[in-house]
Amino acid sequence: MAQPSADSTAVGSTLGFKQLTLANWTEPDPVNRHFARISPLVGAVQMGESDWAREFLAVELTETVPVQIRDLFAIARGAMLYGWFFYPLFRLGEEQLFRVLESAARLRYCEVGGGRTSPRYEEAVEYLGERGVIASHQLERWHAARQLRNMSSHPERATVVPPGMAARMLRTTATDIDVLFATPAV
Repeated sequence: MAQPSADSTAVGSTLGFKQLTLANWTEPDPVNRHFARISPLVGAVQMGESDWAREFLAVELTETVPVQIRDLFAIARGAMLYGWFFYPLFRLGEEQLFRVLESAARLRYCEVGGGRTSPRYEEAVEYLGERGVIASHQLERWHAARQLRNMSSHPERATVVPPGMAARMLRTTATDIDVLFATPAV
């Protein structure tokens, strides 16, 4: 059996993320050194592990969201946070967010009187839209998330997303889920 490389910068894919080894699995993925934030005082500042941790951990769901959805969200957020160590986890966390949205829509469908115990995702979204639980101007985003969930569940090739994009998706998802559960079910 070949020994794994000890080189912490070894790139193992055409997408540029590191090849995991016993020597480097706890080190930051070198791809992340290319990301910066803009400071109004000094311009571009390289993002470090604490910057990304603050960015991802600042996003929380409200207490009105059922705990099982908050748990699923925390798992997706955790995967994204660990993208600092293995870059593809940003994408894996984003893919998990699509499934969290599905779980949230199905649960809310049942809470507001939907007739089926296990509705299709599309059916749940449509029902919630018809009842005004999801605003009409938000339906397109919910349907897009459903389509992205389908695409990520049946990939033709590996994909990655930059951490800033993953953080934006995390914030958008949190907002959408918070709004979904903002009012009590009647």
